[in-house]
Amino acid sequence: MIVMKNLTLIFTLLFGLSAIAFSFGQSTVEQQLEEIVSTYTDKIEQAVTLSSCGHAFDGPAAFVKQTENAWLDALLYVTADYKKSIGREIYLKNKAQGKINNTHVSYAKTQEILTALVKQTKRSGAMYRLNILKSAEINAFATLGGYLYVTTGLLNFVESYDELAFIIGHEIAHEELKHTQRKVTKLTMYDYLNFSKLEKFGQIAKGISGTLSPPFDQIDEYEADRYGFYLAKNAGYNVSKFADFFVKLERYEKKDIMKKLSSTHPYASHRKKCVQTYISN
Repeated sequence: MIVMKNLTLIFTLLFGLSAIAFSFGQSTVEQQLEEIVSTYTDKIEQAVTLSSCGHAFDGPAAFVKQTENAWLDALLYVTADYKKSIGREIYLKNKAQGKINNTHVSYAKTQEILTALVKQTKRSGAMYRLNILKSAEINAFATLGGYLYVTTGLLNFVESYDELAFIIGHEIAHEELKHTQRKVTKLTMYDYLNFSKLEKFGQIAKGISGTLSPPFDQIDEYEADRYGFYLAKNAGYNVSKFADFFVKLERYEKKDIMKKLSSTHPYASHRKKCVQTYISN
């Protein structure tokens, strides 16, 4: 318990100092401190939850992730307009290649779900665009600038609109919580150390898929599950259906330590258990 408290203090200080240094001048110090404390308290609660419902690695990894996030946010500032321009370019490329199928029979329902979920986001004026991709792959992902995608394969796989709402909420979370932006910043850091130039950021953003890479980015998936859970719950969808997606994926899952270390996503069984924990709480 003493070790955990010390770790919490250390990471809180690192997270807080980085955030203040980056944000100074944009709002008052008091507002920044309040936001830092509130955000980090939430992160601590999530780390504790993962320690009980996730893999043994996931709780400690969640603490490490917070420090990484703070530094990634401080390393490169990216404007909302620039992210939107990247997202739109990716969308136009998919459209030109004939991959968009927004005449799909489920399109109107996906837009209805999206509208309901966006109303529950914390940011005022949040803008999202949801498109359907022609693909048998069971997938959904977010790109920069609020562009979301679900595949026809996913629409055929889900069994309820409640389940779909949770999945779309999960993808909204990746944008709201800056997961995609941090992913690109991290790859930019590996590939090009001059952070004064955004061209490399844009090139990488257009070249990667919507998934996140190991080892600690699995925590982003847990975090998006949690955020998406509450978006869909607050929008009035049936929480008892939210874990159905993972129940089905679990049937095809094989567990071993190498898969855990190399996978972009946590085990479906652990994600199911965490969603069930959110329901019980």
